[in-house]
Amino acid sequence: MPQPPLPSPNRLNKLEKTHARARRVFFIWKDPGDTPADVEAKRDRLIAEGTARADDEFIHIRWRRPDEK
Repeated sequence: MPQPPLPSPNRLNKLEKTHARARRVFFIWKDPGDTPADVEAKRDRLIAEGTARADDEFIHIRWRRPDEK
């Protein structure tokens, strides 16, 4: 029995492909007095603003003042 023809790409498939994107990297500057909850709040704020997505990569960088060692 012959196979049915494959469906042709439609507009919905094209839209789904345009919304797929690579995982982005965001740097979160961590102050010396920040608790882990503060750092997570910064991450959550980026997601809530729509700047980042939950599946993006977040790198925490400790911010050091010039007078600190």
